[in-house]
Amino acid sequence: MKERPVMPAKENLQTWFGLSRASFCVLPRVLMEAMPEEWQQKMADLLHEYSDSFDTSLNGAVHAVIISAKDRDGKFIKLPEEILDYRHSDRDFIDSVRTKRVGGSDASK
Repeated sequence: MKERPVMPAKENLQTWFGLSRASFCVLPRVLMEAMPEEWQQKMADLLHEYSDSFDTSLNGAVHAVIISAKDRDGKFIKLPEEILDYRHSDRDFIDSVRTKRVGGSDASK
């Protein structure tokens, strides 16, 4: 397995975004909850730290952010129900999009 070079945190985050023009990082809850408990705790800690550091409403100017999806031809499409329905996660769907098993356990129900 190829090791990632150790870089300062800022470069790691910038490297993660790559050359994309993405302004946001969107992570589906259903997939995050399918990660191992240790990963989920680390992510929760980071998200709490982030929300404690910034007013993400931008001083009340933003009430909500809406996510949309496009297919490879650039046409808007409806997000799959399996991504939206985090209360009833679909293990087969999660396994179909999983690229590798992390931590030896799966938290999805």
